[in-house]
Amino acid sequence: MTLQIWRKQAYYALWMTVIFVTSLTGQAVAASTLPGPGVSWERQFSNGIKIFEVFETDQGYTLIGTKNKYQTYLARTDLDGNIEWEKLLQLKTSNNSQVIITSADYTEDGGYLLGGTVPGHDSFYYIARTDEAGGVIWEKEEFVRDYVEFNEIRETEDGGAVYSYNNGESLGYIVKLNAVGKREWMNEQWMTRYDPHVSIETIRQTEDGGYLAGVFRSGSYLIWQLNAMGQEVRHNFYGDGIGWFVPLSNGGYAIINYSRLSKQANLSVHYPSGHGNWSKDLGINGTARSIELTAEGSYLIGLSNAVIQCDEQGNIQWLRPVSLLNKALPTKDGGVIYITSYENIVKL
Repeated sequence: MTLQIWRKQAYYALWMTVIFVTSLTGQAVAASTLPGPGVSWERQFSNGIKIFEVFETDQGYTLIGTKNKYQTYLARTDLDGNIEWEKLLQLKTSNNSQVIITSADYTEDGGYLLGGTVPGHDSFYYIARTDEAGGVIWEKEEFVRDYVEFNEIRETEDGGAVYSYNNGESLGYIVKLNAVGKREWMNEQWMTRYDPHVSIETIRQTEDGGYLAGVFRSGSYLIWQLNAMGQEVRHNFYGDGIGWFVPLSNGGYAIINYSRLSKQANLSVHYPSGHGNWSKDLGINGTARSIELTAEGSYLIGLSNAVIQCDEQGNIQWLRPVSLLNKALPTKDGGVIYITSYENIVKL
């Protein structure tokens, strides 16, 4: 990095901090809490590599992404971000069509769940489970009429998988597979005359073995609750536009999304009983990218332009301005790791 570039970045970070501090309307945030933890290390990727997932391992971190769009990129680093292992996979369907991976999970046995699609109209989505060396254990493909978009895949407690995909703009599906890739159940969300666009973006398994899904429906955000057999329990609408959630104890969940009324990012907590629910504007105008719980019970929030940590009542503890954030995750040492521009990994 040249001195000129470093100065520009330092000036930008200072300028963004000033803007963010002055924009925290209604928040009593001490200046000393900004901009949060310092950088431990940073790694930049190039040569066509795009990183969209990072997970913490016992020895460091594992990274998942693509290279030159069609190759699946897997890597493992030590605790300081040094690459120790990397592998490229050429995943194809049975008719030899190349697959673009768009979602992935790191499994309990150290392997990977990979999900993606073959681009084009009337095409396939594809899923593979691999071992820790990237060797394919099983794979599955489905032909879908219209365009297909693969959104999310997550390992389940029984060693299976749950995933979501879109069929065009009018249908969204959640599918549960067993440990060897056989379908157990399927459920769907569909458009209405008022909600012509449906997309099931996130899925999380809950304490009771059921599932919560975050759904974009036109300009609204929906939490869809299913039981362990995939049957709907309830659904509720929350706020506007893009949102993300994290499950809480006792069937609750926290949501980060955008309030059109206040034009701010909004953090809210919801329980089935309605007791203990609250909602708080964060005083920041940014698009929601992620939300996770820290070991201490705080909320780690990723916005397009900031990483924020809030306490259990939604009060901002620290805020770090960033640019083009993709997601942020808490780490075991009390720090944070995040992705920007699908090319940079930063550890705080």
